[in-house]
Amino acid sequence: MKIVKEPIYQQLIKILRSLIQSREYDIGDQFLTESEICTQYEISKNTVNKAVTSLISEGLLEFRKGLGTFIRLKNSQYDLHSLISFTKMAESIGKKPSTEVLEFKKISSDEVSREVRSALQVMETKPLYYMKRLRLLEGKPSIIETRYVDESLSPGLKKSDVSRSIIAMWMDKYNLELAGADQTLRAVLLSDENARLLKERTGDPAIERESTGFIENGKPLWFERTLFCGKDYVFRFRIESLNVAHTAKSVFVGDLDSD
Repeated sequence: MKIVKEPIYQQLIKILRSLIQSREYDIGDQFLTESEICTQYEISKNTVNKAVTSLISEGLLEFRKGLGTFIRLKNSQYDLHSLISFTKMAESIGKKPSTEVLEFKKISSDEVSREVRSALQVMETKPLYYMKRLRLLEGKPSIIETRYVDESLSPGLKKSDVSRSIIAMWMDKYNLELAGADQTLRAVLLSDENARLLKERTGDPAIERESTGFIENGKPLWFERTLFCGKDYVFRFRIESLNVAHTAKSVFVGDLDSD
């Protein structure tokens, strides 16, 4: 197994990002100077400058000439490079997560769309779980999540089981080894119903993630559509190496009105 040691500046970025998102700072507050960071973490000025510059490029920090560096955003960060639960993400930024289970029921695969059946590789009629959850940060609605789950991989699943971290539940209750997920992101506008649930305005921007999750043997476990409040989230993805990069599956949508 190849062991890769993460560069110091990337470790520092994680530390500073967590500090930015902590309760210690609000948007508009002045952040630590590079000299203060050097002293506090005993890291060279060049490394600190590289880390701070990266956070400025992410939009979390803002440099004001002659004044210093200030907090620009305190977005909730989802790292697409790893499979991370909403609960773990919330805890990493010092916010209390909670979940409202809006719907939970067992359904037949005949009741779902062809897209869902294809994602779950359902070839015949079989039972699935359907759930719709509202995820909150510090009591504020933040995410609407609709998920279809293969019942055979989670037999006896109950509504109470999905009122917390469902990823932790699968690992703890069912001893499932989660191998990862295929994810697609797109920009959308909030419908009347979704705006009401998120306590935003109809037509406000949002980010929709479609995700198919797999267990260790490559078998699909869930298909999910998750709606993130657009102003609250930033999605990050780091390319480890161009030498091992895979071709992206992408679609360009041009002028839909053109002939």
